[in-house]
Amino acid sequence: MKSKILAIFAASLICSTAAQAADQTWTFSFTGFYNDATQSFDNTYSIGGAFTGSDRNADGTIDGGEISSFIVDGVDYANCSNPGIPYFHCGLSAFSYAHGALNFGTTMSSSDPEGIVSRGQEITSGVQEYRYMNAPSGWSDNTMHWTADTRFDLTSPVPEADTYAMLLAGFATLGVLARRRRNAA
Repeated sequence: MKSKILAIFAASLICSTAAQAADQTWTFSFTGFYNDATQSFDNTYSIGGAFTGSDRNADGTIDGGEISSFIVDGVDYANCSNPGIPYFHCGLSAFSYAHGALNFGTTMSSSDPEGIVSRGQEITSGVQEYRYMNAPSGWSDNTMHWTADTRFDLTSPVPEADTYAMLLAGFATLGVLARRRRNAA
């Protein structure tokens, strides 16, 4: 009987741990940057996206190895090392999320096969976003700088239904075990 109870307890513990380690998705935005081109603060300019992951090693920080996606402006920087487009390159050079602070670095560049038109972007959170474009009509670039007035908004994930189901199953198992123990005594 004890071995059966221990097996049920172990199974419940394993299931609840698996549910806790499930990837979750956060959405974020940084709003308000100093624009180099206009030499003024633009309170409407925004950089936003989403990331999916979990703190698999339980150290309190989600790092680059613990995310399955990191999307900014529709580009998934965590999964774009070879998106199947020969003249497109991007990558995630840094990532960490802990205690409401998001830090990341991204790079992206693309061109046509002849190299006549090219564009790129580099973002280092907390520092700047740099964009450039080279075309027959000329070269253009701009840098947007983070300032003390740049606002960070993060939408925390809502636990998925399977997480609640696992929690309920765990409580039910504990209830059954407590009832059996009480009846056996």
